[in-house]
Amino acid sequence: MSVEWSQVKTWSSSGLSAYSGTVSSKRDRVLQQAESIQKNISGFQGQGDTADALRTAMGTAHTALSTLADDLAEVCDALDAAVPNVEQVESAVNTALEVAKTCQCTISDSGVPVCHYSGDDAETYRNAAVAGVAAQVSNVMALASYADESLKRALAKVGTPGSTSSASGQGTHKLSKTEQERFKNMSPEERAAYWSKQSYEQKQYLCDHYPEMVGNADGVEGWARDRANRINLREKRLATEKQIETLKEAINDPNQAAFVPLNRQKLEKAEEALKSYKVISSSIGNGISLEDYQHGKTGKPISLLTLQDDGRRVKAAVAQGDVDNAAHIGTFVPGIGTTVNGSLKDYIRQTENLRQAAADQGNLALKDVATVAWLGYDAPGDAKFENLSDITSPKLARAGSDRLAGFLNGMQASREHGAGDAHMTLVGHSYGSTTSGMAATKVHDGVIDDLVLCGSPGMGTYNASDLHVAEGHRWVSGVPNGDSVQGMGSILPGSTIRWGHLGTNPMYDKTFTHLSNDATGYAKYNHDAPLSDSHFWVAANAIGLFTGIHPSLNFDNHSVYLEDGTETVQDFGRVVAGVK
Repeated sequence: MSVEWSQVKTWSSSGLSAYSGTVSSKRDRVLQQAESIQKNISGFQGQGDTADALRTAMGTAHTALSTLADDLAEVCDALDAAVPNVEQVESAVNTALEVAKTCQCTISDSGVPVCHYSGDDAETYRNAAVAGVAAQVSNVMALASYADESLKRALAKVGTPGSTSSASGQGTHKLSKTEQERFKNMSPEERAAYWSKQSYEQKQYLCDHYPEMVGNADGVEGWARDRANRINLREKRLATEKQIETLKEAINDPNQAAFVPLNRQKLEKAEEALKSYKVISSSIGNGISLEDYQHGKTGKPISLLTLQDDGRRVKAAVAQGDVDNAAHIGTFVPGIGTTVNGSLKDYIRQTENLRQAAADQGNLALKDVATVAWLGYDAPGDAKFENLSDITSPKLARAGSDRLAGFLNGMQASREHGAGDAHMTLVGHSYGSTTSGMAATKVHDGVIDDLVLCGSPGMGTYNASDLHVAEGHRWVSGVPNGDSVQGMGSILPGSTIRWGHLGTNPMYDKTFTHLSNDATGYAKYNHDAPLSDSHFWVAANAIGLFTGIHPSLNFDNHSVYLEDGTETVQDFGRVVAGVK
């Protein structure tokens, strides 16, 4: 590693912040000098070769000073971005030292803990104490390694071609911690109103200086969330790489032998997160940023509207098209088994199918349609017995629906302060239809213009009047064969039994209008699959879904609705285009 414990334990975020202030003051003096030279140039009236030479020299000095000012601004940017990272390290160091003190341990300059306990069970106690302190030190070193590498990368870019600092823009300013907290606690509507009042330069500044705050802020424009989340993606990927390095070292550290199982679990999760970040990077690398697109750059606009690593796994939402200006926006929410690293590329492909279908069926220019693959919640795992409790419970759908409702409310609020109201369609598939139905009970009226549920185990409510979507704009689709998910979490007809508490099967709700169920045009459609209707087996043999002992269960056609060549995707496209 490039840093040592003896160095890290002396790090000071306040000292770093103070140094940033010193650099900023020096920059201000350089700017004053540049301005003074510019005034002299403007007021200089001399003529002749000597005067021209002097004028040229002053111009050269002004350019050099202006460049230096920009470089110093970039240094300030890098230092300011490092401060919260160093704060994390400081906190982790204090925790490690407190744990060491409690365990009667000291930590050498090389980061090796030594226990000084001498009681009757000294050897057993010392081994456990050393392992616990060593784990704390490993955590410190992972955070420190990331903070160090992130700052080095930022400083290495200072003064390089194409490098710019948002701090050099006119009218930009930092936010106090109080202002940052106020921003975080705003409703999507309040945030959209606040954001609309900022200058473009200040919006860029906020994206670049507070990417974690802006990237997932409902109510902020899509281009800005994308700009911030591209920074977040780079930083999260780097932090995860450093965490993986540290965990591998910890697993091989004899002092941490007791923590090997736990560290292996952490390593597995970190490696899965890194895979997700690589998939996201690859996916958005297939197009151009939304900001570049809006400024005239030619290419396919792809934007990263959500990037979160809390909960069970990495979560993301990727849009195609211009969500800030498109007249029609379709948001697709997938279900069981969905992960970013395993599913995102497929869902980007499927939502592109939906986008093209909407343009074709609505006779629209493609630029007038945008689609979002929203993998912004922890979906249940694959249909296996160990995931039974998640799949049959509404818990994950409820948590996901809160996030989804905020996302949709925020998009609506942002549009109200921008290009104006868009026709927004929410398409929920599988367990994602339950999440979508629940979200539709939580959004404001008028946010979701059309709701499409397909392959649905239940619509998230047992009363369609809870949905903030007008009757006549609620749609459902379910292929007749090979999709046994349909209705398996709903109320059975003629019965009061509720299995899974996932809501009514929308296929049998009279307020839903049926769309095409025909996906036979998909090349991999299984024409020989058994009937999808699950009513006859749900109550009698629900567990069979996961044990595989029920011969009638089949999921071959569960995920075909948005595949190319299907009538289902064309019909969904008509809804997204507003012509159904």
